[in-house]
Amino acid sequence: MNERREPYLGEGQTPVLSLTSLAKHFGLPQISAKAEYLNPTGSYKDRIAAATVKDAIRQANRGWIGTSSGNGGAAMSAYGSRAGLPGFLCIPTNTPPEKLKSIVPYGTTLFLVPEIGMREMDAIKNLSDEFNLKMSVTAYQYNPEGMAGAELIGSELRAQGSFSHVYVPTGGGGLLVAVARGLNEISQRSPKIICAQPSGCGPISRHLRNELSIPRISTCDSKISGLLLPDPPDGRLATDAVRRTEGWGCLVEDDKAYLMQDLLAQKEGIFVEPASALALAAMIEDFRQGHISYSDNPLVILTGSGLKDLRRFEQPDAGLTHAASLSDLQHMLNATFSHTSDF
Repeated sequence: MNERREPYLGEGQTPVLSLTSLAKHFGLPQISAKAEYLNPTGSYKDRIAAATVKDAIRQANRGWIGTSSGNGGAAMSAYGSRAGLPGFLCIPTNTPPEKLKSIVPYGTTLFLVPEIGMREMDAIKNLSDEFNLKMSVTAYQYNPEGMAGAELIGSELRAQGSFSHVYVPTGGGGLLVAVARGLNEISQRSPKIICAQPSGCGPISRHLRNELSIPRISTCDSKISGLLLPDPPDGRLATDAVRRTEGWGCLVEDDKAYLMQDLLAQKEGIFVEPASALALAAMIEDFRQGHISYSDNPLVILTGSGLKDLRRFEQPDAGLTHAASLSDLQHMLNATFSHTSDF
C-alpha cells in the first residue's frame, strides 16, 4: 500500500482580476473575476479534492470512489495520487474528451456510464460504505467534508474586496452553497448570490423564478459541460442560500455562453470553459435589464480553464486565415492598419 501523505498541490489563494476591457465593451464601470481556473488541475474542484482526500486519510479509507463530468475527476485523481489513495471514478459518456484524457495519466480506474443522476450517486454511496472508500461527489449531500474546501473561495473573497453581487455557474448547487457559506463565515452581511444556469438545464434558477415547485426537471437540453444536473443534489440548499442574500436565478442560452467565452479570451486574454463564461453572460444580461446598476461592483466565479473543453474548436481550420503567399499577409496587414494611428 502506498504511503499516505498530505495532499497539497498549491491550490487556493486565487487572485481577483479586474476585467476592465470587457467592462468598457459593455458599458460597465467594473467587472471582477475570481480566477479559480488557476488551481493546479485547472478548476476550483482542486479545493474540494484536497479537503476530501484529507478526510479520507483521517478516516483511514482504503481509497476513494465518485462521479464526475470531468473537472472533479481530474482533481480527485491528482490529489488521490499525491496522497497514495487508489481511485474509482464513474464518468458520463458525454464527458468532453479533454476532461477524460486529463484523468487518464493518474491511473484512476474509470467507468463510463450512460448518465449520472441521484440513483447512481446513491448506488455509489452504498459501494463506498461497503468497501470503506471515501465518497467523492461535489455535493454537500454526499461529501460535506470535501465541500468545506470550496467554502474558502468565499472566505478569500471577503479579504479581496467588497462586492455587490457574486455570479456562480451552477449545476448541482454545491459550489453556490459553499461560496455563500464562506462569505458569511464571520459577518452576516453578504453580497447577493446569483445562480447562473443554462436555459436548457436550469432547475434551481427556474425554481427561484417560481416556474417550478421544486428544483428538479426530467431532462437537460444543453451542451454546457459540468452544469447538466436535472436533479441537483444540493438544489434546495442553493435555493435557500440565494434567497437569504436576496439574490436570484439566471438562465442563459448556450450560444450566449460561447460568445462570452470568445469575448473574454479576445478582450482579456482569459480562456475559460463555457460553464464559467455562462455566469459572466448572465451578469451582462442582468446589467442590460437593470437588475444590477452602474454603481454596483459585481464579481463572477471563473470556475475552470478553457482547455477543459475544446469541442467548439475541433474543426481543422478553426481560426485560420489561408494565404497563398506572404504578399497576401502583407496586403491583409496593410488593410488592417492603414486607417489606424496606433503606431
